[in-house]
Formats: sequence, C-alpha cells, structure tokens
Amino acid sequence: MEQNQADLPVLIIGAGSSGLAVAHGLKNANIAYKVFEQDPTAKPRNARDWAIGCHWSYPILASLIGEEKWARIIETQTDPNTPTKVSDGCPVINGKTGEIIRHVPLNNFYRLVRSRFRAFMAEDIDVTWGKKLVDVSYSGPDEATSTVTAHFADGTSATGRLLLGADSSNSRLRTLLLGPERARLHRLSIAATFINCRFTREQALYLRRTHPLVNLIVHPDGMMGMLAALDCADADRPETWTFAFYISWRTSAAEQDAEAADPANNWGPRERLRQAKEKSRAFADPMRSAYDWMPDDLETVYYTPNGNWDPSMPDHKWDNRGGRITLVGDSAHPMTYHRGQGLNHALDDAGHIVKLLKKQGDRSLSDVIGEYEAEMRPRAGEEVRLSEMNSYMLHDWDKLSHSPFMTASLTKGTPKSFAEPSADTNGEESSLTSNGNHS
Repeated sequence: MEQNQADLPVLIIGAGSSGLAVAHGLKNANIAYKVFEQDPTAKPRNARDWAIGCHWSYPILASLIGEEKWARIIETQTDPNTPTKVSDGCPVINGKTGEIIRHVPLNNFYRLVRSRFRAFMAEDIDVTWGKKLVDVSYSGPDEATSTVTAHFADGTSATGRLLLGADSSNSRLRTLLLGPERARLHRLSIAATFINCRFTREQALYLRRTHPLVNLIVHPDGMMGMLAALDCADADRPETWTFAFYISWRTSAAEQDAEAADPANNWGPRERLRQAKEKSRAFADPMRSAYDWMPDDLETVYYTPNGNWDPSMPDHKWDNRGGRITLVGDSAHPMTYHRGQGLNHALDDAGHIVKLLKKQGDRSLSDVIGEYEAEMRPRAGEEVRLSEMNSYMLHDWDKLSHSPFMTASLTKGTPKSFAEPSADTNGEESSLTSNGNHS
C-alpha cells in the first residue's frame, strides 16, 4: 500500500548551520523531519575551527530556534562574556602602516564559533550521524504519493516527501543533481592561509587592544588580512584565548596548480606557515607581531583556495523533481568569506523554506519549492557575485580606495555603484563579467 506523501518527513542532508536551522524551524512547527550527517558526531573532524558572522539575519535565526533557545545564543559566541552590541564598528587597518583607515559598521553583529554553534544547534534535534549520501531515487508520478529516497554508503536508505541538500560547498547532492562539471566550484584568483593560535597573556591582550573581536587589514601590495578573536571563553585567562587570522593574496588558478605540483614544494602546515610568515613581513602591527610570535612548528595552519557557485546561472538550474528535492545554504550558493554573508543567506534560505512549508496547506510541493527557488536564486546569486567582486576589490588598493566599501556597512545587498565588474582577475575571465560563480 502506497503511503501518502503528507505523512512522510522532510529529509535534510547535512547537520551544519543551514540544515540544523531548517530542522529547528520544522520541529517547532510540528512538521516531521530527519537529519542525516556524514560526520560521526557533532565534534569537529580535526582541530580546525572558525567563526561565522550573523548580522542582518539574526531575527530569522531567533524565529527558527525559538525565544528560549535564542536567549542562550551568547554561549556560542567567540566572547561569551560580552553581549552583542546594538551598534559597533570594525576597524579597517592599513596593513603597511598600521593606521586605522575607518570603521565598518557592525550593528547587531553576532560572531559565532562554528563548532560551538553547531553543537548548540544540534541539541534536541533528531540527527542520524555517520550517514554519507551516495545516491537519490524517486517514486512517482502520482503527486499525492510521490516520494524521494536518500541512499547512504552503509547500504541504508530513508524515504521522505522532500529532500533538502545542506551538505556544504562541495555538495554531493548538487553533483547528483547537475553532474560533476556543472556542480563544480568556480575557482577564483585568490588564496589564503588560515591560522589558529594561542599566545602569552601579554601578547593576547595586545592583539585585542584595537578591537576585541575582529580587525580587517588591507595592504597596498594587493594582500588582505584578518585578525580576530576565536575563543575567549575564560575572561580572566588571556593565555587560553585562541585567535584566528589569515593573509590572502591574488594568485590565479594556474599559479595555484603550478605551485602545488612543483616537486620542490612539500606543502604541509609548517611550509604554509613559513610562506605566510614571509608575507607577514610586509605588514605592520598588529599582524606583524602576531606572526612573529607564532611557533614555527604550529600545526593549526590551513591553506584555502577560493571559489564560488552562482545558483542564478542558467546552467546551474537543477530539476527539483516536482518539488521533491532542492538545495539550501552553502550547497546552493557557496560564496567568498570577505563580505561575511554566507551564514546570513543560509539562514534566509532556512527561514523561507520553513515559512512556505508551514503555510503549504493544499498547495503542491512543486509550487512550494518552485516559489522558494524563484526567490533564492536571484537573491543568493547576486550575493555570490557581489562577494566575489568585493574579494577582488579588497586585494586591489586603488579600487578599494575609491569604492563604496569605505562608506558602506556589511548589510544585505550593496549600493548600485558597488556592482561594477572587476577588470583584472590575473588572466582568468571574471565570473562577474560572464556568468558568475563559489565560497
């Protein structure tokens, strides 16, 4: 006997920020759901951790998780001892001279530790861990009984009425929907090395003196950096604080490949740290001292190429199989991090999906998911392109000096004049001037 579609759960692939946000919204609306995650537990796979910014989307997050849980959000912040300010400003520092150029408004800016936020969001949510998606199948064609089934690497499967892909920027589900070529991230001419490190008490206090949470550092030589507090849980012991920072620079995909393939290079954490320290010598304090104080054998060093994927491109439109399958968050629109918009648009996706499912009534899933995608694609696609342009601009001193970045805050969307194409991408065609594309 066929099961009625309305009796089946919404299947969510991925227990990251967007997947868990959707799960909270569905749970609070008494809509059946199941979350499947390939990681064995909520704990990070390795020592790497980072912070994610929640600003214009914080009311969406609050509504999804509920008033009682939102009251605890401070537990997940990089500094859980200091409430988020309604009005604040992030210093933008000239990397060559150390002078503060200006302050970027950071109003209601919640800076969350990714591992802590994930564990917080996974509380009281039905997550099945250790489930790696390998395939998807569908039943049909009767809309009232049509289903979608997720198949996992361990031979098990789960059937639901809707499957949401929330499985990261390198989404397996996106590849299943579009094939490896169309689903592949668009590589950008920017790379970075991220570092997590602790310091002595005196050094830690010094590094937080300009701003307690985050400093943006732009360099006239086409580099950019960030120096930020990652975990300052123990206010009385600065020597236990962890800082996260990076230097990013312009380098084409071809240059990145050549560097990686060169037999003279043996790229591991120590070699990447050595490379980053060499770049840091062009910087003034606070960046210069932070790198000087780092031990040469530090292992928490992570080289990161940059890329994105624009869901509004015609070639990137997937078949949602009558509303039975779609993507959210980084699976749908991975973008660069310099504008701090990834989590905000992921939460916007979650808010729209939950709102539409709560009000579904007699509407078909085809109509509901069609409406979600019609809103998400242009909104997120624009942000993918704007974030890419912003990333290139931050590595071009002349463009930066004359840009609206010096007058605009990190808000949803940007001024019209901000959306002009970037001219030079180190020999690669800019996706801003063609069809745009990752994270």
